[in-house]
Amino acid sequence: MALDFARYDELVHRIYDAALEPSHWPDALKGIADACDAARSAMFTPLHSPEQGGYAVVYDLPPIVVERWANKVRQDDPFAIAAFSRGLFLDGAAWNGDELVPHADLVRTAFYREIFEPMDVARVCAGVVFDAVDAHKVPTVITVYRPERDAPFAPMQVETLRRLILHVSRALGVMFHLRNSQFQVAATHAALDRLSSGVVLLNGRGGVEFCNSSALRQLQSQDILVLHTGGTAQGGDRLALVPRLQRYSAEFQSTLGDALSPLAAVPGHFSNALLLPDAHGKPICVVHAAPLGQASALAVGNSAPKAIVFIYDLAAVGKVPPTLLCELFGLTSAEARAAQQMLRGGTAEEIALRLGVSVNTVKSHLKAAYAKSGTHRQADFLKLLMALTVAAG
Repeated sequence: MALDFARYDELVHRIYDAALEPSHWPDALKGIADACDAARSAMFTPLHSPEQGGYAVVYDLPPIVVERWANKVRQDDPFAIAAFSRGLFLDGAAWNGDELVPHADLVRTAFYREIFEPMDVARVCAGVVFDAVDAHKVPTVITVYRPERDAPFAPMQVETLRRLILHVSRALGVMFHLRNSQFQVAATHAALDRLSSGVVLLNGRGGVEFCNSSALRQLQSQDILVLHTGGTAQGGDRLALVPRLQRYSAEFQSTLGDALSPLAAVPGHFSNALLLPDAHGKPICVVHAAPLGQASALAVGNSAPKAIVFIYDLAAVGKVPPTLLCELFGLTSAEARAAQQMLRGGTAEEIALRLGVSVNTVKSHLKAAYAKSGTHRQADFLKLLMALTVAAG
């Protein structure tokens, strides 16, 4: 069946609406199933049980079987096992289930007999919304299902799911970054003020509608971001980088523009953050931006914000002692020292000079530090350290 672009666009808006209204996720999952010519769908956390902060949101799947899966046989899911063992569990990846587990092998498993068969599902198309690299986001998968009597999913449906997952990553990323310790979504201005990260809401023309207390402090310091005054016709004051970060300005404005125009092109994944340095080259700030739906709870007067910007101040991450990194993640002392030097900033060559080792050794140590800490991006590693600092405080 050919993709209906009008319905696709409407579905994308429903996905972003669910960021602040989690009760809308089942309806969004129905739309995702329909877009992929599937009968059922689920969004779940393959590594975390409900007691560990995990969840399962479903469309047209029997709750009792879903509960059995979530609590008893999560570790036996053959698709999750195959994806992890083959190194395929990566942000934005999507596959036809037969690519992971051939259908003939699937139907012989106890998992199929106990879980899939009672739900009348056998054909699978799955994708990774979030892998396991960011302390703010629980590893999450979306899967759409067909019964045994239906044909396997075609490449077009796999690609549709892959594109939708990019939008889901941005909506779920907003939801996860706004969650408090009780997993409630901060969907009011007062709740946003209690977050440690900076939060800025933008109107449809890129003007600033709201800044929480942390963002205001960051703007007042004028170390990274400033407000450029604009008139009503221009949409109001706009976020901009300070002059010393001019070389990052185009990328920063593109990040904001993509968040304001979610349907303009294939979106970037939420994990593609912008990492900014201080005057000495030390990583000092991580910026995420994502679209919002109608977001009535965050409206300023009659104006509903169209995008949200998260600003993570990394000033405290250098306070994490190397010994703690060794204890928590099993880093060697050399890997922990390389990680600490990375926090000071500079190129791999400069870090190598400070440590008295080769550039290749520095790269090898940092690669090992990322892998052992469950990250594969510098921005994710820095946010993990920031989370440790906040927890220790």
